[in-house]
Amino acid sequence: MKDEKLFRLGEREMKLIFAFEESERHLFTTSEAKKILGGSDASVKNVLKRLAKKKRILRIERGKYLFAPLKSGREGIWSEHSFVLVPELAGSADYYIGFLTALNYWGMTEQIPRTVFVVTRKKKKGLEAFGASYVFVNMKLGEHAGIELLGTKINVSTREQTILDCLAHPEYSLGVAEVAKGINAARKELDWNKLMKLCAKEKEIVQRRLGYLLELLGMKKHARKLEKTFVGFVWLDPHTTKKRLAYSKKWGLILNVSTDELLEFMRGY
Repeated sequence: MKDEKLFRLGEREMKLIFAFEESERHLFTTSEAKKILGGSDASVKNVLKRLAKKKRILRIERGKYLFAPLKSGREGIWSEHSFVLVPELAGSADYYIGFLTALNYWGMTEQIPRTVFVVTRKKKKGLEAFGASYVFVNMKLGEHAGIELLGTKINVSTREQTILDCLAHPEYSLGVAEVAKGINAARKELDWNKLMKLCAKEKEIVQRRLGYLLELLGMKKHARKLEKTFVGFVWLDPHTTKKRLAYSKKWGLILNVSTDELLEFMRGY
């Protein structure tokens, strides 16, 4: 009975929910809720408190809320449509969905991330919303593509940019081994000329890691385009244990991930 009471919506709660269902908006303010409900500030705040307790809305900052559609179910889980919230969460900032989330979107990994990684030039705090975590990574934006989901336009890093971003920050992509798997999975879909042009604009560490992985994956023709004299050594994967297994003088890398680990995904082929 207690659970049923939590799920049951009152008249004013339903009025607000239906208004946002109809407008297909997911982000709203206290003042917008008051325009719909009328009444005093206190009465509006009480409605919002009850809806938050029933997991229909989520307070993300003072006076600002996220709305969970009725189709998200009793627990307010809406992870299937988690991308749709991103443009509103990003606000006016330029952004794109990237890293492991983009790897999964492009079919470059079978890992289903609970976290939605969002690259943006504006610093924003992460949050939990309706079954998904949102992590905002403040960095320079690269190439991205516009997609449409449930009538909402969303930016996602291209396959090529996703690889480069993941190599720049392996901590957001489950490590370099996952990126190697993604490169192999997308080898037929990748625009190699574009990848090389984009890579030329990246930091040298990204060029080193990409060249090493391409050579390891048997893509030596592409790897040769990245060859040059590298000074000093950097970690292949700073995301994992910094244990020196070997060195690659050619690519200037301290190898802390074994070849077996990097190519483990091929054992099932």
